[in-house]
Amino acid sequence: MIAIDAESKEKVIELVGNAKAAGGSIYMEPADHGWMYQHSFADLDGHQWEVWFIDESAIPADLN
Repeated sequence: MIAIDAESKEKVIELVGNAKAAGGSIYMEPADHGWMYQHSFADLDGHQWEVWFIDESAIPADLN
């Protein structure tokens, strides 16, 4: 699995959408935790990619 970060939730959605349009597949539905958004896809070779955005200003105090 390969994980990359994006600069916004919208960019995560865009990157995963582009991967799917290029022939990739969604292997896990997106998860929105409020302070973190993540989505995943598999490329044509089967490599799994996690794309996520973290809003550090919104991380709950109990996670710091």
